[in-house]
Amino acid sequence: MRKKCSKIGFIFVLIIMVVAVTANITYADSDPSQPSNWAKAEIEKAKEINLLPERLQGEYRSNITREEFSEVAVNLYEALSGKEAELQGENPFTDTQSTEVRIANSLGIVKGIGDGRFAPDNAITRQEISVMMYRTLQAAKPGYDYSKKYEHIFADYDMISSWAREAVGYLYVMEIVNGVGDNRFSPKGNTTREQAIVLANRMHDKVSATKDNLIASRDGTSRRENDLKLELAKLISQELGKPYKWGGTGPDGYDCSGLVYSIYGKLGISLPRTARDQAGAGTYVSKEELQYGDLVLFARDGKNINHVGIYVGDGKMVHSPQTGDVVKFTTIMSGYYERCYYTARRVIN
Repeated sequence: MRKKCSKIGFIFVLIIMVVAVTANITYADSDPSQPSNWAKAEIEKAKEINLLPERLQGEYRSNITREEFSEVAVNLYEALSGKEAELQGENPFTDTQSTEVRIANSLGIVKGIGDGRFAPDNAITRQEISVMMYRTLQAAKPGYDYSKKYEHIFADYDMISSWAREAVGYLYVMEIVNGVGDNRFSPKGNTTREQAIVLANRMHDKVSATKDNLIASRDGTSRRENDLKLELAKLISQELGKPYKWGGTGPDGYDCSGLVYSIYGKLGISLPRTARDQAGAGTYVSKEELQYGDLVLFARDGKNINHVGIYVGDGKMVHSPQTGDVVKFTTIMSGYYERCYYTARRVIN
């Protein structure tokens, strides 16, 4: 009996210890004054290389302001350029006396919002921080080649201000900024202190790892490609819901290859009329490397192509399936179209 009680007591104490440790972990990660677990290592590194101003070392999950990030940007400039940033000229702003804001302005990293104001206490948006980081890189590394303008077709691309699109696209393909899920960028969303510090640290690491120029880490598009893909998205939206029509090339109905033939014709890209012949257009691309606008082709018997669609991202295509159906989006990652997937071709480049 005594041994049984001792064993029960031991188990009880063990449970209490596990609960206590778990509670401590949960509490630590929920304390807004402390960095989230995913950001801790990055923040410690930022401290070591003097990216993180002392006054921002705390309240890591609060939104960072325009003035606060100006200080981070100046530190990042100094780390990337190896030069000490100096204050130059008169203060152009009436609502801040911040030395760091004035330095960032003289370097071309920040600008005001009009009427001589900077809005120092405004929470910085995701598109604003992208532009400030891009300008920081340009100021620190003027010898880099910035002539290639990258873009990325986020689902909320139209919400990104025109003045921010180049910066967002460049930093995205360099894997410095990411989307927020569902292929959205959320340009007017805010950025926390820890997120801002991680971004600055990420840019520092990217630049430190290269000599002459940053190299794109993931797919981006040229300005021409981007314009074509935006127009493609508009054309696709106009055709959704139209009925399948054997031999149809529009405007009232389409078969699968007729839809592809018609849409790309409107983009100024001439394609063959049939799915079998469209399989020879453009260049081959693997399923793992599919991009928006690629043609995806299918063979029911594994060798004779009998269907085609247009890849639109997230494992989906737009197509005109069969009699009695309509132009619509369908996954190619499961079911019939996963089994019958044959090849893909890139016709926008």
